[in-house]
Amino acid sequence: MSNVLLVVGHPDLSQSKANAALVDAVRELAHVTVHDLYSAYPDFQIDVAAEQTLLAEHDVIVFQHPVFWYNTTPLFKQWQDKVFTLGWAFTMDGSASQLAGKKAVVAITTGVPADHYTPEGANQAAIETLLSSWLATLRLFQFDIQPMVKLYDTAFGLSDEDLATAAKQYNELLASFAA
Repeated sequence: MSNVLLVVGHPDLSQSKANAALVDAVRELAHVTVHDLYSAYPDFQIDVAAEQTLLAEHDVIVFQHPVFWYNTTPLFKQWQDKVFTLGWAFTMDGSASQLAGKKAVVAITTGVPADHYTPEGANQAAIETLLSSWLATLRLFQFDIQPMVKLYDTAFGLSDEDLATAAKQYNELLASFAA
């Protein structure tokens, strides 16, 4: 059985319909640890050693956040900068990092519809292209990168039915790592 760490980087889950629904869908899975960064570090003072220990104890790391200006949220970015250190998260000589071989899933929500993330859409690029630095970072750390989870249109039109379907699929994905 793989232990899953769900690192959530939403500034206020109590005000988030979509991110909260995804977290709630997996909270009861016995092999999933939900780690809400904004709840753990309201003062932005990150305990690097504790975070590295938490990451080391899990086989699958899910990074969940809303997309803020084609990136992660501010605390999530600071968490990345502090926790992912040279010699621990990555090496310069290509030797194995402490994260090598762990599965990584990036789970994002966007306020606008999926068609905004096409060459013809408002953003003129796929979400994977806009988040390519995030994915490159995970490759540098030698993660086994799994397909991205994407939930679009959370601010302007996601129906309750579509949200329930997405939450169910998220539960099934994270449950699949228990096998």
